[in-house]
Amino acid sequence: MRIIINGIPLLSPRSGIGSYVYQNSKALLALRSQFNFFFYYGFQCSPHLKDRPLESYVSARDFARRLGKVYPAYRTSLDLLFAFGQWRRKFDLYHETNYIPMRFNGPTVLTVFDLSFYLFPETHPSERIRYMDRYFYSRLHRASHYITISEAIKQEMVKYLSLSPEKITVTPLGVDDHFKPIVSHLLNETLSRYGLKPGSYVLYLGTLEPRKNITTLLRAYAVLSSRLRERYPLVLVGGMGWLMEGLDVEIEKLGIRSTTIKIGYVPREDLPSLYSGAVVFVYPSLYEGFGLPPLEAMASGTPVITSNVSSLPEVVGDAGVQLHPGDVNRLSEEIESFLDDDQRRSFFRQKGLERAKQFTWEKCAAMTLDVYDRMIRSR
Repeated sequence: MRIIINGIPLLSPRSGIGSYVYQNSKALLALRSQFNFFFYYGFQCSPHLKDRPLESYVSARDFARRLGKVYPAYRTSLDLLFAFGQWRRKFDLYHETNYIPMRFNGPTVLTVFDLSFYLFPETHPSERIRYMDRYFYSRLHRASHYITISEAIKQEMVKYLSLSPEKITVTPLGVDDHFKPIVSHLLNETLSRYGLKPGSYVLYLGTLEPRKNITTLLRAYAVLSSRLRERYPLVLVGGMGWLMEGLDVEIEKLGIRSTTIKIGYVPREDLPSLYSGAVVFVYPSLYEGFGLPPLEAMASGTPVITSNVSSLPEVVGDAGVQLHPGDVNRLSEEIESFLDDDQRRSFFRQKGLERAKQFTWEKCAAMTLDVYDRMIRSR
């Protein structure tokens, strides 16, 4: 049996969807099964899983974005390449990993990560919303079965997309093995490149975009005493997303410029050290399909403060602090508590490490494999 998986998210620097495609596919390839896996990269179909971005693709994508109106042209090109690829007739099942299924004469599995474009359209570029309006809803029913990554999103798909719950399988994500506590003397080499020291900063890691609720984090951090801010700078790790042009203005207005460090996108191999070196990890997102960063932080031995909305309680459980994403004062109090209380840090460190063990890519892949098997058997 031959499975074709959309691997195009692997051509860009790996973030949320790209991480899912890579880690789940890597685990699928490691499982002993009756399936042979191939990956669709637009210009080719290959049995090889790409482990790094394709620079020419990234350059072409960025150039097209600067020209504007890129999404319809991009979609059309993908559809044409897929439609005219003679190899597609040789596959028994197609797994679309990025929302918009292409036409395929056979079982199609579609992964839907979240419905933020529907529930929070103001947090996305207008062009992306038009793109999803044009393609997502009209092609949704091409899928034979749906995969999502949390129970919260499954319930939203039933409620807002009128899908039968029997046609949706939840496959919680896993945490990569290289996320683990890094001992202090090994941290220095990595952290020194970013001007940081172990145990001396508050960390946020993720794309800087409105849905991540960065403004609330900045305001909560600004409430801390100047003594704490000078001792523990706020470190923002992640690429600049859409609609965040006013971030620097907000930092300046709050008077925290000197103690706020924006690092930008960093290589994946540096992330375990950045997590492990933080006193506390703060992730006050308004909405998440799953929320990998809190899980990675827990696996790295770092206490977590996050929101009590969407899927985040499923991930963190009682191993982290959950609060309303709009409660600035409570968030500030919780950050201060972790900065001042060694015992509390140690308690949540141990709880987080135990919690993180429950989430593995092997489990995610095994559940995905079961979906493939059921769809092919029922064909």
